[in-house]
Parts: sequence; C-alpha cells; structure tokens
Amino acid sequence: MQNGNHALSAEEREQFWRQGYLGPYKLCSSEDMFNMHSEIETVLETAPPDHNQLAHNRHLDSTLIHNLATHPAIVKRMASLYGPDLLLWRTNFFIKEPGAKEIPWHQDFNYWPLEPPIIISAWIAVDSATLENSCLQIVPGSHRKVVPHVKATSDMAFNQMGDLGFIDTTTIVNLEMQPGEFVLFNERTLHHSEANRSDKRRIGLAVRVILPIVKVFDWDAPEHKLIVVHGEDPVQFNHRKSDPELSL
Repeated sequence: MQNGNHALSAEEREQFWRQGYLGPYKLCSSEDMFNMHSEIETVLETAPPDHNQLAHNRHLDSTLIHNLATHPAIVKRMASLYGPDLLLWRTNFFIKEPGAKEIPWHQDFNYWPLEPPIIISAWIAVDSATLENSCLQIVPGSHRKVVPHVKATSDMAFNQMGDLGFIDTTTIVNLEMQPGEFVLFNERTLHHSEANRSDKRRIGLAVRVILPIVKVFDWDAPEHKLIVVHGEDPVQFNHRKSDPELSL
C-alpha cells in the first residue's frame, strides 16, 4: 500500500530485513515513464563529460536521471530502512536488447570497492520487465549468508558469478514490473536475470545508496563524487558533490 509520505510500515520494514527486498512500488505512471523514453535514450547516446561508459553515473550530468534516482518515493523508503543520512554513490543502466546474455546469480557487494559494504539499491523499470524479456529475479532471504563467487562461464554477462552449489533457487521470486515501478534490495540479496530471448528491449536503472560510514576505495571516473540525498554527511569520508552540474 502506498503512503503519501512514502514512509514504510513496521510490516514492510520487517519484510525487508527478513527477505532482503521490497516492492514493486510506483515511482511514476507507465505513461509518464514512456514520455521520458526519448530523453533517456538521448542520454544513453551522449558521452558523459568525464568517462566513456554511457550507461554509468548519468545522474551526475543529466537532470532527468538525477531526479529519477533521488525521487522521494525511493529515498524516503530507503531512509525508513537505513536511517536519515544517505549518500547516492552510483547509478547504472542495465540495457538488455533482444539476445543479451544472462546476468548470473550474484550478490552485489562481491564486486564493489566499499568498506563496510552496507548499501541499498533501487531498481527502476524504464521498460516493461517481464519473464518474457528477462525481468529481475531474486532469492528471498538469501542476504543472510555470503555466497562464494567463482569465474563465470562464457555465456554470462559478468566475469564472476555466485557458486551455484551454494544457491537454492527453489524459492525464486520473479520481479515483473511495469514502466515506472521499482524494487528495493540490499547488497547481499541474490539476484539475476535470464538471457533476453524475446524481441523486446528491457532497460532498468539501478540506484546505489550508501551510509556516511561507508568508505569508497575506488572511484568510477575523475569527477565521480557522492551526493547527499537525505539528511547529512557527518563523517565526510568521501568526495562529495553538493550541486551537480546537470545539462541534459
């Protein structure tokens, strides 16, 4: 159930701690997201000012992506779970054209230069995300243990993958979403998406938010800095960008 102020109920918070995810929730209507498609596509066709990864950290140079990533529907729910002080570390577009490879089962923190690796992610559906075009899938409760990661097979999109001998996929949840919906999950929640065997594109925008006590040890680009999206940054461990210079 949607709350006007986006605060989570005690039951929702308990579900997150027990299962490692929440949602889907609505950020905007499908029609509103559809109306953003052309601008999002323009962003993804335009080089960022300081690096060459078109799908990476575009909240730093695009007003539209910044506004999606910092939307109160996302940030207020995150604050209900992780407290008042939150920093936006990174955003990534995951673009699965027809024929795109499978993203293997994994826990995000395995890949990230963070200590301690405490992070909450939002995954926003830009296109419809269905079983047909490889929606996000998660294993509820899998955040309660660390899964070893091994070298991925050649048919996977990542270089490393969770060791399938340690993963129970009998309780998979298919996170099908309409454009404008999003889910929340933490750094240890096992998730993946199948190869896109349909003729439909699937774009998702991942939003990565950390606490001030988390230190970033490897920055994505020369101008990569954090943005305070809720509360304050009393610790000031990391480079911070107060007023992002947005253009697109």
